[in-house]
Amino acid sequence: MKEKLEQIKEFVGKLSSKTKKLIIAGAALLLIAAVAVAFILNNQPYEVLFSGLGTEEAQQIVGKLQESGIDFKYQGESTILVKKDVLDVTKAQLVQEGYPKSGFTYDTFINNAGMMTTDSDKRTYKLYELQDRISSTIRLFENVKDAKVTIALGEESKYALDDEAKQNSSATAVVTMKDGGSPTEDQAAAIQRLVAKSVPGMELDQVAVFDGNGNDVSVSEESSSMNGSDAEEIAAVIENQIEEKVHDVLGPVYGNQNVRISARAKVDMQRLITESTTYNTPEKIDQNDKSGIVSHEESMTENTKNGQGTAGGEVGTETNADNTEYAAGGGGNSSASSESESVSKDYLVNQIKEQGQIDPGVLTDLTVAVAINGEGYGELTEKQIRDLVGNAAGIAAEDREGKISLVSAPFYKANTEEASAKANAMDTKTLLILAGIAAAVLLILIIIILIVAKRRKKKRMLEEQELLAAETEVMPDLYADSDEDIERLSKEMQELRNDRGMELKKQVREFADQNPEISAQLLKSWLNGGEDHGEQ
Repeated sequence: MKEKLEQIKEFVGKLSSKTKKLIIAGAALLLIAAVAVAFILNNQPYEVLFSGLGTEEAQQIVGKLQESGIDFKYQGESTILVKKDVLDVTKAQLVQEGYPKSGFTYDTFINNAGMMTTDSDKRTYKLYELQDRISSTIRLFENVKDAKVTIALGEESKYALDDEAKQNSSATAVVTMKDGGSPTEDQAAAIQRLVAKSVPGMELDQVAVFDGNGNDVSVSEESSSMNGSDAEEIAAVIENQIEEKVHDVLGPVYGNQNVRISARAKVDMQRLITESTTYNTPEKIDQNDKSGIVSHEESMTENTKNGQGTAGGEVGTETNADNTEYAAGGGGNSSASSESESVSKDYLVNQIKEQGQIDPGVLTDLTVAVAINGEGYGELTEKQIRDLVGNAAGIAAEDREGKISLVSAPFYKANTEEASAKANAMDTKTLLILAGIAAAVLLILIIIILIVAKRRKKKRMLEEQELLAAETEVMPDLYADSDEDIERLSKEMQELRNDRGMELKKQVREFADQNPEISAQLLKSWLNGGEDHGEQ
């Protein structure tokens, strides 16, 4: 290794300075050219290949691009970009293979729109964007795998004498579900409203919704608001009408209060589309008549001579054919001949095709129960009553036995005497309770009043005792005074007692004014048993 380095150094040392400069300049130019080529190759403009793709389909398209060795870029989560020089070829190859299934390529046209774009082209691009936006919104619905919306805008008439000034706009939406089924009724109605509200002047019935299997799942404007609660409301209305009609025919016979009726209805809220085909033979004169409408007829004749057969005519079919008839010729010892002929005819049959639509809210089942007050049905029989109910309710004769229930029994009546006795007993018991409560309250009030009066009486007695003690102390002096002093002292004592009595009377009056009810009860008690209290 060292020897090679030394050899290189010797070789370089032998070169002139001019040669060295040329070598360095050439290497620098080569490096710059390589960098420029790499920069140009890596910075080619990318254009949108597909946008609005689902995750699964985007992975499939990326796999196809990798197999073909085509460079690509992601923009967001649903847009794939490729280099501009291979855009058209790549798009054509993928379209031939059935891609995209869930995305749109409208961005390519919109990006190419420029100053030379006409107004018609701009309207078309605007319509593309609207369809793209609506389809992307529908794919956000639950369990929706893919959605494609096509809008046909109405055009104004260019003729002045045309009665229709403008054609109505219409739209279709094809929705593929993840489970391969159909959108729910609520989802179909929501899709119709979404599309109709996005286009000015478009009605709900002008939007058709199809599932991935091609079935029409559109919801009419009248039935879009129907749900389970609507079915119950409709059934309740029907039941009330049936009960009123049955009551109208039985009420005059047994009395309105003697008849009880209950109806039960079932309503189907599904919209059904039916189609039936009926085949029958044309009218015949008799059983042997075969002169119907012939759609195809073939005949064949065969001749055989000398044991060798030659056939003529064309081969026919035996489908719906008449019996074959044979005609055989005689033969001798040396030769034999035979001849046969057959005719085949195909007859047409009558064919009737019928299509119909059953709207929501159809009555599917109805039962009626009737209870009559009494031991029997009176002058009517059970069959007559059942026929009356069946005709009033619209139940077919063959179904009345199982759908109409009849019963006759006395209606329950509560015993009025027992009820009144119970009510009286309850009233008496209530009165006793209230009386006891009132007596207890009154007794408590009386006890309180007696206690207060007793305390006041004791207080008054103590004051009188003190007054007597004072009189006793003064008595010796009284004897020493004159008669005038004694008389004056007696008057003062009397005035003192009168003042005390007036004060007590005043307190009693104030108590009576403040508590009139208690005073009345107390006086009543004293009048009834005052003597007993006095003895105690």
